Amino acid sequence: MAEHNKEEFLSVSNLEVVYTQARRVVHAVNGVSFKVPKGSTLGLVGETGAGKTTIAKSIMRILPDPPAKILQGEIYLDGENLLNKTENEMLDVRGGKIAMIFQDPMTALNPLITVGDQILEVLLLHNSYSREEGMKRAGEMLETVGIPAERYGEYPHQFSGGMKQRVVIAMALACSPELLLADEPTTALDVTIQAQVLDLINDLKVKFQTSMILITHDLGVIAQTCDNVAVIYAGSIVESGTKEDIFDHPTHPYTNGLFDSLPSMAGEDEMLHPIAGMPPDPTDLPKGCAFSPRCPHAVDACRKGPVPMKEISPGHFCACIRKGGELDG
Repeated sequence: MAEHNKEEFLSVSNLEVVYTQARRVVHAVNGVSFKVPKGSTLGLVGETGAGKTTIAKSIMRILPDPPAKILQGEIYLDGENLLNKTENEMLDVRGGKIAMIFQDPMTALNPLITVGDQILEVLLLHNSYSREEGMKRAGEMLETVGIPAERYGEYPHQFSGGMKQRVVIAMALACSPELLLADEPTTALDVTIQAQVLDLINDLKVKFQTSMILITHDLGVIAQTCDNVAVIYAGSIVESGTKEDIFDHPTHPYTNGLFDSLPSMAGEDEMLHPIAGMPPDPTDLPKGCAFSPRCPHAVDACRKGPVPMKEISPGHFCACIRKGGELDG
C-alpha cells in the first residue's frame, strides 16, 4: 500500500463501491483516484448515473448500507483516513470539516422547521454556542447568502427555489467547513438564478478558504467554477487534468463527445453531434473500455481488457489506447 502524503488535503485512492439488490451487483464506482489541493475546486462531470454522487457520499460516509458497500479504497482528509473512522467520529467530521450541498433544495429542507432553526441545529451540533449566540450566527449566515436575517422564522414553503438553495448553502457553510461537496447545486434553478448561486458559492469559497468538489453534467458550470476536472464514465475516471487541459485539449472520445453535444454560441447553423447509444448496464460492464460500445474509434484492443490511465502531458491523464487521435504503436 502506497504511503499517503500528509501534505495533500483530500486524496481518494482506488475507491470501489457497489450496490447489491437481490442477486444483482451494481458496480457504481470502479477504482476512482483523485486529489484536491487545499483551496482548489475539482469538477466531477459526466452523464446521470456515472457515479458522481456515490463518490461524494462515500467521502461523507453517508452511503446507505445496505445496499451500498465500499469494497476497497482510501479517503484521506488532512492526513486522516475517513474510512477508518467510527460513526461517532464521522459525526464530528460531517458539518464541521466536510459539508454537502444536496441536489434538490426542495427536499433538503425540513418543511416543518423554520429555516433559521435548521441552520441553528447545525451550529449547535458542532459548536459550543448558547442558543442565543447560535441564533445570532444563523441570522448572520442568512445575511451572508443574501437573505435578510428577519426571515429567520419563516418556513421553506415561503421561499422560492433559488432562495431555498441559498438557505441550503448557508447550512453547509455555517461551521466554515474545510471541504464542500456541491452535488449539482443549480440543477433545479433557472439560468439567471443559477448564475447568481454559482457566483455566491465562488465568493463564499474564497471567503471561508474552502476546498470544493463540484458535481455536475454541465460543462458551462465547470468552466465558471472549477480549477481541475475529472470526466467520469460508468463509474471510472476516463480523463482528468486542469480545466485548461480538458477544455483546450480534450483527448478521450467520451470527453470529445460531451463537447460535440453542446450547441455553438457562435451562431453556426450546424446539427449537434450527440453521443450514440446508451451508457452500459452497471451490473454487466464491458470487459475492456466501458465506452467502447459507443466509441466511433474503438478497435479490438479496446475491448480486450482494462485501459489504464496514462499521462499525455504534465498533469493531464487519459484512459484511452488512442493518443491525440492516433493509435499507440
